[in-house]
Amino acid sequence: MSQIASPPSVISRLRPASVSSNVRRPGPTWRTAILIWPSWQAIGRGAKFLAMVPNTDHDGQSRSFIEEARRAQIVNAAVETIAEVGYHRASMGRIGTRAGISRGLISYHFAGKSELIAQVVTTVYTDAAAFMTPMIDAETTPAGQLRAYVSSNLEYMRAHPARMIALVEILTGGGLADLPDADPAAFDRQMLLPLEQLFAAGQECGEFRDFDVTVMARIVRGVIDAVPTALSRDPDLDIDRYLREITTAIAHATRPVPSTPEET
Repeated sequence: MSQIASPPSVISRLRPASVSSNVRRPGPTWRTAILIWPSWQAIGRGAKFLAMVPNTDHDGQSRSFIEEARRAQIVNAAVETIAEVGYHRASMGRIGTRAGISRGLISYHFAGKSELIAQVVTTVYTDAAAFMTPMIDAETTPAGQLRAYVSSNLEYMRAHPARMIALVEILTGGGLADLPDADPAAFDRQMLLPLEQLFAAGQECGEFRDFDVTVMARIVRGVIDAVPTALSRDPDLDIDRYLREITTAIAHATRPVPSTPEET
Protein backbone atom coordinates (compact mmCIF):
# COMPACT_ATOMS: atom_id res chain seq x y z
CA MET A 1 0.00 0.00 0.00
CA SER A 2 1.29 3.44 -0.80
CA GLN A 3 1.97 5.97 1.90
CA ILE A 4 -0.39 8.87 2.39
CA ALA A 5 0.73 11.38 -0.18
CA SER A 6 -2.43 13.02 -1.45
CA PRO A 7 -2.14 16.81 -1.79
CA PRO A 8 -4.31 19.02 0.43
CA SER A 9 -6.40 20.01 -2.60
CA VAL A 10 -7.58 16.41 -2.90
CA ILE A 11 -8.34 16.11 0.79
CA SER A 12 -10.36 19.31 0.77
CA ARG A 13 -12.55 17.91 -1.97
CA LEU A 14 -13.62 15.10 0.32
CA ARG A 15 -15.56 17.40 2.62
CA PRO A 16 -19.06 17.90 1.27
CA ALA A 17 -20.54 21.28 2.05
CA SER A 18 -23.26 21.50 4.65
CA VAL A 19 -26.72 21.95 3.22
CA SER A 20 -30.18 22.30 4.60
CA SER A 21 -32.46 19.31 5.02
CA ASN A 22 -33.93 20.11 1.62
CA VAL A 23 -31.42 18.11 -0.40
CA ARG A 24 -33.48 18.54 -3.53
CA ARG A 25 -31.98 22.01 -3.85
CA PRO A 26 -28.78 21.64 -5.90
CA GLY A 27 -25.75 23.50 -4.71
CA PRO A 28 -22.67 24.66 -6.62
CA THR A 29 -20.46 22.05 -4.93
CA TRP A 30 -22.01 18.83 -6.24
CA ARG A 31 -19.41 18.29 -8.93
CA THR A 32 -16.44 18.58 -6.57
CA ALA A 33 -18.18 16.80 -3.70
CA ILE A 34 -19.21 13.69 -5.62
CA LEU A 35 -16.61 11.53 -3.91
CA ILE A 36 -18.78 10.34 -1.07
CA TRP A 37 -16.10 10.05 1.53
CA PRO A 38 -17.07 11.23 5.01
CA SER A 39 -15.57 14.23 6.67
CA TRP A 40 -12.82 13.17 9.04
CA GLN A 41 -14.57 15.02 11.89
CA ALA A 42 -17.55 12.72 11.41
CA ILE A 43 -15.33 9.69 11.93
CA GLY A 44 -13.98 11.08 15.16
CA ARG A 45 -11.67 13.74 16.51
CA GLY A 46 -9.82 11.14 18.53
CA ALA A 47 -8.87 9.24 15.41
CA LYS A 48 -6.32 11.97 14.58
CA PHE A 49 -6.40 11.31 10.88
CA LEU A 50 -2.93 12.10 9.65
CA ALA A 51 -4.08 13.27 6.25
CA MET A 52 -5.56 16.28 7.99
CA VAL A 53 -2.80 17.17 10.45
CA PRO A 54 0.99 17.50 10.24
CA ASN A 55 2.99 14.28 10.61
CA THR A 56 4.42 14.44 14.12
CA ASP A 57 5.48 11.88 16.68
CA HIS A 58 4.37 11.73 20.30
CA ASP A 59 6.81 14.51 21.24
CA GLY A 60 5.57 16.85 18.54
CA GLN A 61 8.62 16.33 16.34
CA SER A 62 8.43 15.65 12.63
CA ARG A 63 8.69 11.99 11.71
CA SER A 64 11.69 10.80 9.77
CA PHE A 65 11.48 9.05 6.42
CA ILE A 66 12.28 5.77 8.16
CA GLU A 67 9.47 6.27 10.66
CA GLU A 68 6.99 7.06 7.91
CA ALA A 69 8.12 3.98 5.99
CA ARG A 70 7.68 1.81 9.07
CA ARG A 71 4.20 3.21 9.71
CA ALA A 72 3.27 2.50 6.10
CA GLN A 73 4.58 -1.05 6.48
CA ILE A 74 2.40 -1.56 9.57
CA VAL A 75 -0.67 -0.10 7.86
CA ASN A 76 -0.14 -2.37 4.88
CA ALA A 77 0.19 -5.39 7.17
CA ALA A 78 -3.01 -4.37 8.97
CA VAL A 79 -4.87 -4.11 5.67
CA GLU A 80 -3.73 -7.56 4.54
CA THR A 81 -4.48 -9.13 7.93
CA ILE A 82 -7.97 -7.64 8.19
CA ALA A 83 -8.74 -8.64 4.61
CA GLU A 84 -7.67 -12.21 5.36
CA VAL A 85 -9.07 -12.91 8.85
CA GLY A 86 -11.59 -10.11 9.46
CA TYR A 87 -11.58 -7.06 11.70
CA HIS A 88 -12.14 -8.75 15.06
CA ARG A 89 -9.53 -11.47 14.53
CA ALA A 90 -6.89 -9.01 13.32
CA SER A 91 -4.99 -8.66 16.58
CA MET A 92 -1.92 -6.49 16.98
CA GLY A 93 0.09 -9.68 17.34
CA ARG A 94 -1.14 -11.04 14.02
CA ILE A 95 -0.49 -7.72 12.32
CA GLY A 96 3.02 -7.65 13.75
CA THR A 97 3.69 -11.20 12.55
CA ARG A 98 2.63 -10.29 9.02
CA ALA A 99 4.76 -7.16 9.11
CA GLY A 100 7.72 -9.12 10.48
CA ILE A 101 8.04 -6.88 13.54
CA SER A 102 7.22 -7.13 17.22
CA ARG A 103 3.98 -5.98 18.76
CA GLY A 104 6.03 -3.58 20.85
CA LEU A 105 7.37 -1.86 17.75
CA ILE A 106 3.81 -1.37 16.50
CA SER A 107 2.98 0.24 19.85
CA TYR A 108 5.88 2.65 19.36
CA HIS A 109 4.28 3.97 16.17
CA PHE A 110 0.60 3.61 17.11
CA ALA A 111 -0.84 4.08 20.59
CA GLY A 112 -3.24 1.19 20.11
CA LYS A 113 -5.40 -0.72 17.67
CA SER A 114 -7.92 2.11 17.37
CA GLU A 115 -5.24 4.54 16.22
CA LEU A 116 -3.90 2.00 13.74
CA ILE A 117 -7.39 1.32 12.37
CA ALA A 118 -7.97 5.06 12.04
CA GLN A 119 -4.82 5.27 9.94
CA VAL A 120 -5.93 2.32 7.81
CA VAL A 121 -9.26 4.04 7.08
CA THR A 122 -7.50 7.32 6.31
CA THR A 123 -4.99 5.66 3.99
CA VAL A 124 -7.63 3.80 2.00
CA TYR A 125 -9.96 6.79 1.66
CA THR A 126 -7.17 9.17 0.74
CA ASP A 127 -5.66 6.84 -1.84
CA ALA A 128 -9.06 6.01 -3.33
CA ALA A 129 -9.95 9.69 -3.59
CA ALA A 130 -6.76 10.46 -5.47
CA PHE A 131 -7.50 7.53 -7.79
CA MET A 132 -11.15 8.43 -8.43
CA THR A 133 -11.09 12.22 -8.63
CA PRO A 134 -9.60 12.61 -12.15
CA MET A 135 -12.10 10.13 -13.62
CA ILE A 136 -15.08 11.89 -12.07
CA ASP A 137 -13.85 15.40 -12.85
CA ALA A 138 -13.45 14.47 -16.50
CA GLU A 139 -17.25 14.33 -16.75
CA THR A 140 -19.35 17.49 -17.02
CA THR A 141 -22.90 16.28 -16.38
CA PRO A 142 -24.62 14.66 -13.39
CA ALA A 143 -25.30 11.47 -15.34
CA GLY A 144 -21.70 11.31 -16.55
CA GLN A 145 -20.28 11.86 -13.09
CA LEU A 146 -22.57 9.21 -11.65
CA ARG A 147 -21.29 6.69 -14.20
CA ALA A 148 -17.71 7.73 -13.47
CA TYR A 149 -18.33 7.45 -9.75
CA VAL A 150 -19.53 3.86 -10.07
CA SER A 151 -16.82 2.82 -12.51
CA SER A 152 -13.99 4.47 -10.55
CA ASN A 153 -15.16 2.75 -7.36
CA LEU A 154 -15.02 -0.67 -9.01
CA GLU A 155 -11.77 0.05 -10.83
CA TYR A 156 -10.18 0.92 -7.49
CA MET A 157 -11.47 -2.36 -6.09
CA ARG A 158 -9.94 -4.17 -9.05
CA ALA A 159 -6.59 -2.49 -8.48
CA HIS A 160 -6.58 -2.75 -4.67
CA PRO A 161 -8.92 -5.56 -3.56
CA ALA A 162 -7.34 -6.06 -0.13
CA ARG A 163 -7.79 -2.40 0.80
CA MET A 164 -11.48 -2.41 -0.02
CA ILE A 165 -12.13 -5.77 1.62
CA ALA A 166 -10.39 -4.52 4.78
CA LEU A 167 -12.35 -1.26 4.74
CA VAL A 168 -15.69 -3.06 4.48
CA GLU A 169 -14.60 -5.45 7.25
CA ILE A 170 -13.82 -2.49 9.50
CA LEU A 171 -17.06 -0.64 8.79
CA THR A 172 -19.35 -3.67 8.97
CA GLY A 173 -17.50 -5.20 11.91
CA GLY A 174 -18.05 -2.25 14.21
CA GLY A 175 -14.58 -0.82 13.77
CA LEU A 176 -15.89 2.71 13.39
CA ALA A 177 -17.60 2.56 16.79
CA ASP A 178 -14.30 1.49 18.36
CA LEU A 179 -12.62 4.76 17.38
CA PRO A 180 -12.50 7.46 20.06
CA ASP A 181 -15.25 10.09 19.68
CA ALA A 182 -16.52 8.39 16.54
CA ASP A 183 -20.00 9.36 15.36
CA PRO A 184 -21.35 6.56 13.12
CA ALA A 185 -24.56 8.50 12.42
CA ALA A 186 -22.64 11.54 11.20
CA PHE A 187 -20.38 9.27 9.18
CA ASP A 188 -23.41 7.70 7.49
CA ARG A 189 -24.89 11.12 6.75
CA GLN A 190 -21.69 12.40 5.21
CA MET A 191 -21.41 9.28 3.06
CA LEU A 192 -24.81 9.95 1.50
CA LEU A 193 -24.88 13.73 1.24
CA PRO A 194 -22.81 14.30 -1.94
CA LEU A 195 -24.74 11.64 -3.85
CA GLU A 196 -27.97 13.27 -2.71
CA GLN A 197 -26.69 16.60 -4.00
CA LEU A 198 -25.69 15.03 -7.31
CA PHE A 199 -29.11 13.42 -7.74
CA ALA A 200 -30.81 16.71 -6.89
CA ALA A 201 -28.73 18.53 -9.50
CA GLY A 202 -29.52 15.85 -12.10
CA GLN A 203 -33.24 16.12 -11.36
CA GLU A 204 -33.08 19.89 -11.63
CA CYS A 205 -31.57 19.75 -15.12
CA GLY A 206 -33.79 16.88 -16.26
CA GLU A 207 -31.14 14.15 -16.48
CA PHE A 208 -32.69 12.10 -13.67
CA ARG A 209 -36.30 11.22 -12.98
CA ASP A 210 -38.09 12.29 -9.83
CA PHE A 211 -37.20 9.99 -6.91
CA ASP A 212 -36.23 10.16 -3.26
CA VAL A 213 -32.56 11.14 -3.38
CA THR A 214 -31.72 9.66 0.01
CA VAL A 215 -33.20 6.28 -0.85
CA MET A 216 -31.41 6.26 -4.20
CA ALA A 217 -28.12 7.24 -2.57
CA ARG A 218 -28.43 4.30 -0.18
CA ILE A 219 -29.22 1.96 -3.07
CA VAL A 220 -26.16 3.06 -5.06
CA ARG A 221 -23.86 2.93 -2.05
CA GLY A 222 -25.25 -0.43 -0.96
CA VAL A 223 -24.69 -2.04 -4.35
CA ILE A 224 -21.12 -0.77 -4.55
CA ASP A 225 -20.31 -1.78 -0.98
CA ALA A 226 -21.47 -5.33 -1.68
CA VAL A 227 -18.72 -5.88 -4.25
CA PRO A 228 -15.76 -6.12 -1.82
CA THR A 229 -17.61 -8.81 0.14
CA ALA A 230 -18.18 -10.78 -3.05
CA LEU A 231 -14.54 -10.19 -3.98
CA SER A 232 -13.37 -11.58 -0.62
CA ARG A 233 -15.25 -14.81 -1.35
CA ASP A 234 -14.17 -15.05 -4.97
CA PRO A 235 -10.74 -13.58 -5.83
CA ASP A 236 -11.51 -14.23 -9.52
CA LEU A 237 -14.69 -12.15 -9.42
CA ASP A 238 -15.58 -10.75 -12.85
CA ILE A 239 -15.32 -7.02 -12.10
CA ASP A 240 -16.17 -6.13 -15.69
CA ARG A 241 -19.49 -7.96 -15.45
CA TYR A 242 -20.31 -6.33 -12.12
CA LEU A 243 -19.40 -2.92 -13.53
CA ARG A 244 -21.56 -3.44 -16.59
CA GLU A 245 -24.60 -4.67 -14.68
CA ILE A 246 -24.39 -2.12 -11.86
CA THR A 247 -23.95 0.77 -14.28
CA THR A 248 -26.88 -0.41 -16.40
CA ALA A 249 -29.14 -0.94 -13.39
CA ILE A 250 -28.40 2.50 -11.93
CA ALA A 251 -28.91 4.15 -15.32
CA HIS A 252 -32.33 2.50 -15.67
CA ALA A 253 -33.24 3.43 -12.10
CA THR A 254 -32.40 7.12 -12.48
CA ARG A 255 -33.16 8.04 -16.08
CA PRO A 256 -36.21 10.18 -16.89
CA VAL A 257 -39.47 8.38 -17.54
CA PRO A 258 -40.85 9.17 -21.04
CA SER A 259 -44.14 11.01 -21.00
CA THR A 260 -47.22 9.07 -22.12
CA PRO A 261 -49.76 10.54 -24.57
CA GLU A 262 -52.17 11.07 -21.67
CA GLU A 263 -49.58 13.19 -19.85
CA THR A 264 -48.79 15.44 -22.84
